[in-house]
Amino acid sequence: MRRLSEWWSCHAGSDSHHAMHTHAVQDGQALVEGMVVMMVLLSLWTGTAWLGRLQDMGLQATHASAYSAFSSSRNPTAKIDHDVKRSYFSGPAHNWADRRGRRILSNELDEIVLQSMRHAALDNKAQPGGPGDDAQSLRRDWRLDDTGILVSQVNVSALATRPTLPKAAFTGMADFDMPYPQLRRHTAILTGAGHASNDLAVQQTVSRSALGWGSSATTSYGHGRSIASVMVSVDAAWNRTEPVFDWLAPWAGYVPESRIAH
Repeated sequence: MRRLSEWWSCHAGSDSHHAMHTHAVQDGQALVEGMVVMMVLLSLWTGTAWLGRLQDMGLQATHASAYSAFSSSRNPTAKIDHDVKRSYFSGPAHNWADRRGRRILSNELDEIVLQSMRHAALDNKAQPGGPGDDAQSLRRDWRLDDTGILVSQVNVSALATRPTLPKAAFTGMADFDMPYPQLRRHTAILTGAGHASNDLAVQQTVSRSALGWGSSATTSYGHGRSIASVMVSVDAAWNRTEPVFDWLAPWAGYVPESRIAH
């Protein structure tokens, strides 16, 4: 009986020691697993912030290219680089920095480059009205000639960063210390399609064409004045107003209701 008791005590002690060893191993494994999960979450959080900054800079570059394109279409010689850089890439909302707090763009914003260019113009056969002489004359007078699509491009390059620290390489964060990729955004618009900013511009555009307006109007004005020289004295008895031989300016501000309704 005594021997049985001694054997049981020895066996129970061995099982207890084995259980304690297994529990210690499991605790160590849980610690390692927890560290791995923390590293994954940290990488995800860092990557989300990195991607968010990249997308924000890309969005601002898109807005800047659109502004540049429309400004160039109105005034091709205007110097807008400084205004575009300050409006879209500076200020409290645009102080982008990497995970170490280093500025991605310099205060001078030299990393931002604006370019405007035109694509090749359409061939005469593809121009409005085709290749006919009259069509070419009207296109020229009314500024309907296709002069090529205007393209404004904005390039954004990040500042050069310092070499990655060995600790970052060990933790898997080295990729987030690399320079941001260069961003390119562009806006392409068709210009010179005969648009006018106001009534006066419409009148000037119409009267500019000898074929479309000037020649016929001059002939009509001559006939009208000849008749008026005879009829003015006759019409005076009825207090009629004298004829007006400006057939464009009096229509300023008048738009047919059908055009307004639709």
